[in-house]
Amino acid sequence: MMKERTTMKKIVKYMFTSVATIALFAGLAACGTTAEPETDPVKDDLNSYLNQMETIQPVQQEAINEYNSYVNSTDSDSQELLAALNGSIIPAYESYLTQLNAVTADTTEVQNVKAVCVNGADKQLEALNKVVDAIDACDASMLSEADLLIADSESIFSDYENQLSTLASQHEINLISSRTTSNSTGDSDSQTDEGSGTEGE
Repeated sequence: MMKERTTMKKIVKYMFTSVATIALFAGLAACGTTAEPETDPVKDDLNSYLNQMETIQPVQQEAINEYNSYVNSTDSDSQELLAALNGSIIPAYESYLTQLNAVTADTTEVQNVKAVCVNGADKQLEALNKVVDAIDACDASMLSEADLLIADSESIFSDYENQLSTLASQHEINLISSRTTSNSTGDSDSQTDEGSGTEGE
């Protein structure tokens, strides 16, 4: 039974983290004019949203990185993964989702983008819970269901990134986008441009 459970763990796919996005204002100067700048409620709302997301995304990243470390490890078995899922990974991800739902978005445009992110996070949490069910039941078919949920979440997060990028471009916000993954060796591949948050115009 233990050998079978260990084999089950090897089937589980690693999971991508959601995009970590840092917003930088384009720094457009109103040269040669003293006119008051036009207000852009969507731009202000999106900037606020990005600042909030930058604060909470490390919670998600920590949970997913821990999950990936067990999936990719040659030393851990499915029971160790199960203990980690129940003890720290899922509670951390649930905390992230609670904080994500609490992120404020006042304009319809930003609310729509946030809704896509919440949908992707819901899918990831569902996948983690499905892995728990699969190990408990020693049912490989449930792991296949978990893999499908992970794939669904990746598709949703890709859509999220596209919508976020489009909205930011429309409102003259430059985004530095990074996606952190874990490869088959358990190392992290990060394509991140350094930034510390937002800079006002």
